[in-house]
Amino acid sequence: MTLIFADLGLHLGVLDALLDDAIAADDLKALIESTGPDGPEDGYPGPGPRLEASLELLHAVAVPSAEAAAITHLQFDGGSDIYMLIEQTLDIDTGGESDDYNVTSLEGIRALSSLRSLDLDGHGYRRGPLELTPLTGHPALSELVLTGKCTGAAALESLPALHTLDVSLAHLDDPDVLTRLEARGTTVHR
Repeated sequence: MTLIFADLGLHLGVLDALLDDAIAADDLKALIESTGPDGPEDGYPGPGPRLEASLELLHAVAVPSAEAAAITHLQFDGGSDIYMLIEQTLDIDTGGESDDYNVTSLEGIRALSSLRSLDLDGHGYRRGPLELTPLTGHPALSELVLTGKCTGAAALESLPALHTLDVSLAHLDDPDVLTRLEARGTTVHR
């Protein structure tokens, strides 16, 4: 069985976590290269039309379910290997900081059943709020870094393993959740 996460940013993070173990970097590079030769509007230093086409192709790469279930850490730092692979192949340079990589939805994240650490600091900034309800009841998530506006904060109370929560760069729709989490022993960084 395979997965494709609804959100491109989340899907790229999963591809990054599986790069060279379950997913070959050379295969992804070949997909990106299949978007054709550079045009006058493509290339260094910024993204052009080939980036959009490449991201569509990468979003269609199916992730093996068993491999996804084994991922223990996801982070979205601009220097992630997946972003560098994309940018080096397309000869662009955003430093991995393109809004094209933003995580805008956590839908499907429960398929990452072994996920213990989720750090959204790198691409957690987005125009709209991030809905946290897809995290509801996640069995293993113990470390979480949130950024930007987040809704559905009550879902955080349903995380049985949550040990550390960093919201220093986040705004929750229900800040009282933080007090309740601290009362149960969760370390909260505000």
